[in-house]
Amino acid sequence: MTELSNPIPSKPPRSQWLDVWDQFKTHRGALLGGILFFLIVASVYLGPFLWDIDATHIDIRSRNQGPSLAHPFGTDQLGRDMMARMMAGGSTSVSVGLTAMALALVLGSFIGVVAGFFKRLDGPLMRLTDLFVALPLLPLLLVMMLLFREPLNAAFGPEQGIFILIVCAIGVTSWMPTARIVRG
Repeated sequence: MTELSNPIPSKPPRSQWLDVWDQFKTHRGALLGGILFFLIVASVYLGPFLWDIDATHIDIRSRNQGPSLAHPFGTDQLGRDMMARMMAGGSTSVSVGLTAMALALVLGSFIGVVAGFFKRLDGPLMRLTDLFVALPLLPLLLVMMLLFREPLNAAFGPEQGIFILIVCAIGVTSWMPTARIVRG
């Protein structure tokens, strides 16, 4: 055989991850959003190591103060430091959001892969997806709270039980777009 029938590529093929990264770093909105997201995550998780004031400490003498060096975001009506409270609340909110979206991605990807791979299950799984899209969320969430709040609180404690319930409620009600995209 000649060299022309089996040409040697001039450069190795590019990874799809490199293509995604190149598109991401040229999109200003995505880059700004990513930087802002990582700043928020870093501040709520690493901030308590740098800011050692307890978020629940009550100091009545320093209530309703404005921003200062001692309290950069001021204090509330009980004298609690607002910056410490924002970091504590932010870490809970970010944890719920990331865990719920991970659950939604896993569940949606699984259903989408199964529907796309097995032709016989495609119809029933996509009708199930349509059913979940059509369900009104507020009554569903209220029923979930009514049925599962007490058993989860008894099994895991009040804070962990509510965390698990909220994560599951968000994850179970937001997997449908992922399933449709993965199936397609």
